[in-house]
Amino acid sequence: MAHSRLFTLGGFAAVTALCWLYLVRMNVGMTHMIQPAAAPGASEQLLSGFIMWSVMMVAMMLPSELPAAAMFVGLSRRRNSQAHALYYGAGYSMAWIGYSAAAAVGQVALSRAMLLTPMLRSASIVLSAAILLTAGAFQFTSFKDACLTKCRTPLAFFLAEWRDGRAGALRLGWRHGGYCVGCCWALMAVMFVTGAMNLLWMAILTLIVLGEKIAPARWRFSQAAGAMLVLWGLALAGF
Repeated sequence: MAHSRLFTLGGFAAVTALCWLYLVRMNVGMTHMIQPAAAPGASEQLLSGFIMWSVMMVAMMLPSELPAAAMFVGLSRRRNSQAHALYYGAGYSMAWIGYSAAAAVGQVALSRAMLLTPMLRSASIVLSAAILLTAGAFQFTSFKDACLTKCRTPLAFFLAEWRDGRAGALRLGWRHGGYCVGCCWALMAVMFVTGAMNLLWMAILTLIVLGEKIAPARWRFSQAAGAMLVLWGLALAGF
């Protein structure tokens, strides 16, 4: 049991470290990737944006999934299942890679509308305020709370959705990742305000997501984060 958990932790840590290393290297040498899209180069920008967002989402979200992955390992052992946690992690990552495709499309659209700077940061106060106010307000919705509950206490979800084998682990990770996307999609959109390749804000949002998952519900951590985003958005809007 301890060996399985250590193997899972090591695998998740290795993937996360490689993703962060890639992002640091990309951040240093990204000049050639951030030119505004012209019609002939739009597909190249879409591809590079998809790769960037995919690596970024895995780097930011995989650490917060470690408690659920450890629970998955424990259930797998108790049920004498051949399900493997790394397949679970792959399924979870696939959900965020799906989100990355949508984010890349949004990045290209905003760039073509001249609403993003070369550093992939909003060039419009109106756009920035709208993103922040939307992300902040979403933190108070029942949909956010329902998805966050699945992320914070996944045991009931695992028991209801469990399938043995590698395909079952992949499916379970994908479905649980879908709840995580539903929970955190608006927070990730804040990267368009701070700059999509801003390493400091990647780290800050990673800690916020982790805090939402591990902090007791009575702390109302997500609502506190939402209030700060709303205040930030109102300040930008001039209120």
